[in-house]
Amino acid sequence: MLQRRKWYTGIILAALAALLVIAAAAVTDRAYADEPEKCRVKIIVQDNSTGEEIKDATPMVYHDYYVESEDTYVVEPVKQNTDGTFDVEMEDWAYRYKAVAKNYKYKRSAYGGNDEYGDWIEFDGKTQDDQGNWTLTLYVKLTPQTEEERLNDIRTESKKALSDYKKASDYEAEDQETLKTLIQTYSDKIDDAKTEDAIKQALAEGKGEIDKLVTAQAKNNDRYASKLMFTDRNGKTTPLLTGEKGQYEASLSLLDKGGVFSVEGDPAARWTVKKGLWIQSMAMNHSVEYVTERTGSFLTTSIPDDTEFVDAEISDASVTLGDGSKVTFTLKISTKEEDKTAAVAAVKEKIGGIGEVTLDSGDAIRQARTDYDGLLKSLQKKVDNYDVLTDAEKKLEELKKAKEEAEAKQAKAVDEKIAAIGEVTLDSENAVTEARKAYDALSDGAKEKVTRYGDLTAAEKKLDELKKAKAKAEAEAKAKAEAERKAKLPGKVSLKVKSGKRKAVLSWKKTSKAKGYVVYRSTKKNGTYKKIRTLKSAKTLKYTNTKLKKGRTYYYKVCAYNSTGKGPMSSPKKVKVK
Repeated sequence: MLQRRKWYTGIILAALAALLVIAAAAVTDRAYADEPEKCRVKIIVQDNSTGEEIKDATPMVYHDYYVESEDTYVVEPVKQNTDGTFDVEMEDWAYRYKAVAKNYKYKRSAYGGNDEYGDWIEFDGKTQDDQGNWTLTLYVKLTPQTEEERLNDIRTESKKALSDYKKASDYEAEDQETLKTLIQTYSDKIDDAKTEDAIKQALAEGKGEIDKLVTAQAKNNDRYASKLMFTDRNGKTTPLLTGEKGQYEASLSLLDKGGVFSVEGDPAARWTVKKGLWIQSMAMNHSVEYVTERTGSFLTTSIPDDTEFVDAEISDASVTLGDGSKVTFTLKISTKEEDKTAAVAAVKEKIGGIGEVTLDSGDAIRQARTDYDGLLKSLQKKVDNYDVLTDAEKKLEELKKAKEEAEAKQAKAVDEKIAAIGEVTLDSENAVTEARKAYDALSDGAKEKVTRYGDLTAAEKKLDELKKAKAKAEAEAKAKAEAERKAKLPGKVSLKVKSGKRKAVLSWKKTSKAKGYVVYRSTKKNGTYKKIRTLKSAKTLKYTNTKLKKGRTYYYKVCAYNSTGKGPMSSPKKVKVK
């Protein structure tokens, strides 16, 4: 009787064990169905120092998977939803997340070090909302940038601004090469700049040098400027244009009506202007086409003798030459050849516009002087504020002298800072930086008075050499550490696969240094292998993939991993399901 009870008990226990196996297989099959469950991930970005949320931060999620055809891992960004969240497949653990924000830097929290794709997403903290959807909230803490990191961002923006400043297509081939060289030269200066002001100065200097380049159109203007002629109604022929560096203008009077435009040696030239000329007489207003679209006359329409003024005085004009090239210029129209009253009034206005004299008044004073000296002697006597001009010139000279004395004092102070650097070591950086900052803050005039600038550049060069030597040593140490890290990775898995009834049985030998294993599957040998299982024990040397489609061929790969990372992928193994 006792033996029979034992026999019944054994049968019952065996049946229960079989049911547990079937249930486990069903759970496994549901976990790896063709339509994997998804989880909506929300990322909150915080300031690591204050704990406050950074509103203008940009969160990112990446998907990491293996591509057989390229024998490499691929990392692709996951598209962000309109509400700022991301949808990821919980079946696939190969997702990473991070965030970036202006004036902050990102540092990976797990395993230490920096990582451009961020930390791995763990789904342990996921929850379900009222509709049964999985949700997960993750936090990223960003550290405020150091001053040098902030400056590096400014350097990058400044170099882009310099590169985008002018279009190469506006210049001739040789000038395009010069433009390229200037951009590279001043990009290097921006890289070498130690302060934000120095970066801005290097950018401004670069733009200034680029501005000196002459465009192809301006060069064409220069080539033909002396050949554009105007013959007045009395038969006198004179060059039409005045100006420099391709920026030309012509000034003509209404009294020149009937004069003829021409291009020396080019009868096929065609003249164009953008708009007509409105004039006003005692009787009525008139609209006049003052340039014909040919080698033509100026103001061919009759102009009344009682014309008082021109409503539209400036118009853009151009000449298309017989070879197809073009010259552009500004055409100015005046009501009289010599308006004496207006000329005197203009000079008086220039002098009155000088205002309080400062060091920045030089251009205004020189222009007023030039206009005054250009008047006829008889008209100069009518400029009743001439003493304002002479007083301004005297005051400007006094300010220049005071500036010279101040600059000499400032230059001496900078020389003392340079001398204080002494023998250059890695500890000299603050002294060198302070000396450079003091020098860069000087005006151009004060800089010319610094006598020890060569010592400053030599100190900077020496400091740079010391820093490079230090960086080299650190890089070698980093390379050594990386080699040691790789040495800690687990070895390659030796995989075997057997076919079963709607299942595949994978097995392998224990791999050195392994903490666990990751199983990948594909329907094509050289296709994309998708992770189907992460085995978190180094003792697990077998895995059964169930509920497979009968008669279908599958390919498997396995790699070992540990706290250092993933080891090499095993060779692919093919199996056709029974």
